Amino acid sequence: MTVKGETTKPWKVWKRIGFRFMFVFFILKTALWLYIPWLGDSLYAYYYYPSFFVQNYILDLHDVPRWEHALTGSGDTLDDWILNLAYIGIALIATAIWTILDRKKLDYRQLYDYLKIGLRYYLAMIMFTYGIQKLFVLQMPYPSLAQFYTPLGEFTPMRFTWMYLGYSAPYQFFGGFLETLGGLLILYRKSLLAGLLVLIGVMGNVLLLNFLYGVPVKLFSFFLVFIIVYLLFDYRMPLCNFLLNRRAEPIPIANRTFEPWQHYLRVGLKIAFLIYAFGHTFYNDYNYYQSFQEREPLAIEGAFDVDSFKRNGEEQLSPTDTTRWNRIVVSQRRYSGSGYGHITSGTSSFQQVNFSLDSLMNLTINPRFDTTAVFRGRVEQKTADQFVWRGVAGTDALELVLRRNEREFTLDKQGFMWIMEQKDFY
Repeated sequence: MTVKGETTKPWKVWKRIGFRFMFVFFILKTALWLYIPWLGDSLYAYYYYPSFFVQNYILDLHDVPRWEHALTGSGDTLDDWILNLAYIGIALIATAIWTILDRKKLDYRQLYDYLKIGLRYYLAMIMFTYGIQKLFVLQMPYPSLAQFYTPLGEFTPMRFTWMYLGYSAPYQFFGGFLETLGGLLILYRKSLLAGLLVLIGVMGNVLLLNFLYGVPVKLFSFFLVFIIVYLLFDYRMPLCNFLLNRRAEPIPIANRTFEPWQHYLRVGLKIAFLIYAFGHTFYNDYNYYQSFQEREPLAIEGAFDVDSFKRNGEEQLSPTDTTRWNRIVVSQRRYSGSGYGHITSGTSSFQQVNFSLDSLMNLTINPRFDTTAVFRGRVEQKTADQFVWRGVAGTDALELVLRRNEREFTLDKQGFMWIMEQKDFY
């Protein structure tokens, strides 16, 4: 491959040092080795080792050295924050060594081009992952029955935001469309700038939501925006001139010439990437969407009043008794036999729980984020709206008679309206 018209002016010292740091940091952060089929899962066991090394031997945070990261669904754990500090430290050390060993090098133009190509494809892959999920409205689901019955004050800021976004399927779809479109545009040099401008808008919004509503993907979304800004850096002067209403010269695209085998290899690799990153992701999300639509309904899904509550054979009648379950709300998860919701005891005691129901109607209830069962027993369905639960809670025998009692919610029933009077929004 040759590039015509490329300047050979030496880079300034600060630019060479800055590039060395950014190159190492991006290699560490993208962790491309984790995407190697079959090998990536094994390597993930060591992903947090730099963080644990800092915690154990520099910050001395643990009496007994810790080397295992708990999977919590959060990307903003202490392990993650310290991992990023470790990467910065590693990049600084590597930059110093690289600068000493390669101090006569005047520029890194070719390596810089390869870095930008790698970042473009990495960013595109992430955009396809999140964007296609939103196209099928899978990332933020519509609020469930259990959530409609949950008092507003019980929601975390993140769950409140997820419900707000999931409430409008068109809004979520549009966000996914922009993420997917931006990912496609940055794969081609002629549409790179357009793609980056699309992504800085949509991902800037995502970044603000994550930071201002407590969504635990702050570090990762910041890194994605950082990549976009880094790739936009080459366009800084034309963009500034355009925004300041000055003459903006066309942005030159290097005229690259390839040997025939290089051209076919390049095209083949791009097609392979699109098949894997876009086609494979689209296929998996479509199958997941189909399985979600076709799943077996959960027999106990609904909102129920507890008409009778017996503990060890003795009826507990007082609705203010905090040991009596008065209302149970169950929403089905995205796969069969599992649900989530809450149990209201007394008049205000509120416990979020998970439900597991097998084909023999054996029911297990666990508190959220806990494996200790609060109830194990069997479910007997008397009518379409009445169930009897018999089982044990701790050392006590329980027998409950549940009656379905669901109300309509304005939030669920009111659709889009062109004309809205005062009664429609208060």
